[in-house]
Amino acid sequence: MTESETTHIKSVTPQREWLLRCSDSRLDLSVCSIGVANGTVEIVGPANDVISLCSSEIADFHAALHEAIERAEADLRESA
Repeated sequence: MTESETTHIKSVTPQREWLLRCSDSRLDLSVCSIGVANGTVEIVGPANDVISLCSSEIADFHAALHEAIERAEADLRESA
């Protein structure tokens, strides 16, 4: 059985916001979001703190995040 085509109910494309599970400062389950508007990336944390990144800041954040992921992976390998 195939799904019927909808006329008015559609996803927004391209996607401009992502909601992610995270932990707050007390390690309780929470939600943060990453959004894109006018070439700026905004990250909103569980306490509604907003981090705005533009051009070179986005590139620096991207590189730092990947380096941190690699370090976390190495830490987990070492503790296994």
